[in-house]
Amino acid sequence: MRIAICDDDPKASSSLYQDITKIAEEQLNTPQNTEPSLDPVMTRSDIFADPDELLFAAESEHYDLAFIDIELGDQSGIRLSNHLLRIHPDIQIIFFSGYDDYYLDVYNVDHVYFLKKPVDPERLKTALYAAQRKILSLKDKFLTISNKQGVFRIPLQEILFLEKSRRLILVHTADGEVFKTYGKFSDFEDSLDSLFFQCHTSYIVNFRYVSEMSDRKFLVSARAGLQVSIVHPLHGSAEGSSSPLYSPAQAIPISKTYYTQAREAFLKCLRR
Repeated sequence: MRIAICDDDPKASSSLYQDITKIAEEQLNTPQNTEPSLDPVMTRSDIFADPDELLFAAESEHYDLAFIDIELGDQSGIRLSNHLLRIHPDIQIIFFSGYDDYYLDVYNVDHVYFLKKPVDPERLKTALYAAQRKILSLKDKFLTISNKQGVFRIPLQEILFLEKSRRLILVHTADGEVFKTYGKFSDFEDSLDSLFFQCHTSYIVNFRYVSEMSDRKFLVSARAGLQVSIVHPLHGSAEGSSSPLYSPAQAIPISKTYYTQAREAFLKCLRR
């Protein structure tokens, strides 16, 4: 699990880092523990004093969980969290603060837990386990497709968008693979979550990877800051997966029929 800690107080962030590491090590040595595993080897925490540095890092690193101090000098941890959620809608947020004034404000942002400074280790453990359960529940969501090559379970959070090309459905993933199968979009509706939206008769986008909406197009990218290009339909057999024929950043068209709903759905996603 990748964890980001953002606090302008280096002592507080260092103490939080040590407590997280200690909890992971204790859990590893407690076999009867029924909570999700926090492997100290696989759990990596990065510390940031500057919110802008965290946002810059989040453009290339996918953090599963972020601990955010609500007061970051003259900047707001709540505003920072909103920006992080726009980059990674699945990121889990845990707020912490030395003040009670912001207790109600945090409910304007999708978050897992609120911790009062100094952070109590037992409450930290509860918050960590709550975040881990939510992360695992998201990873348990799959889109299952089948073709002559086999049966494939694709995690929803790894899908960039779905494309319809004649009788083919092409599932484009963040790692550059394209899985093909015969069918209709309606065959997959029950398997997709609320972050997927059909914006065109030929496209369903995953808002997790949409960074911009303009000129009747969604900008979809596995990584931010890449060049934009228009996606062209892919053709071919329905055998397994193929290498992508598009650049890592694509402009997905929004048809006039879906435009108003697409705009409302995207704004709702940004307000999470």
